[in-house]
Amino acid sequence: MAMTDIRASPTAVVVGSCIAQLIDNITYTISFACLPHLFEDMKLASESQIGLVAAMFGIGGFLTSSLSGFVSDRLQSRKLPLVVGSIGYAICGCVLFFSHKLWHLLLYRLLNGMASGLVYPISTAAVGDVYPHKLLGLQMALLNVFNNAGYMIGPILGGAIYDHAGVRGVSTVVSKLPTNAN
Repeated sequence: MAMTDIRASPTAVVVGSCIAQLIDNITYTISFACLPHLFEDMKLASESQIGLVAAMFGIGGFLTSSLSGFVSDRLQSRKLPLVVGSIGYAICGCVLFFSHKLWHLLLYRLLNGMASGLVYPISTAAVGDVYPHKLLGLQMALLNVFNNAGYMIGPILGGAIYDHAGVRGVSTVVSKLPTNAN
């Protein structure tokens, strides 16, 4: 079986999509452990500032989710939004690496949300592309398992990395994990 045949198989699409959603949520939650320290170091005591930083992820996802679906349907390809999302994670990791002002954190969370808005819906759509409607339940459940695993792993991994390597260690993982997975 040729490599292109393997990548086109429904099982490979589900495995790839599960990994994409796992990484998506790890990169979303990995910074949770270091954000309070960054807020403290930057003297950000305002709850509204902290709330704004938290909201930026949702704003980023809101901006790119529909666009990624439209573009991937129009191009008849799921690859471009996934690759751009991975590059987006690399960029947001670099922003976190050099963060020392409020606007850096706002940009980091916005870019993180934008990357997620590219990866999450497209990885889900890719599964829908290769499975008939009557067999989608289990496949969507698997995506959700990996999605939730990312929510569990990210904060724990982020805390451990932050304890040993600080914000720069966390930001390095944010920038490298998604790009190495592709």
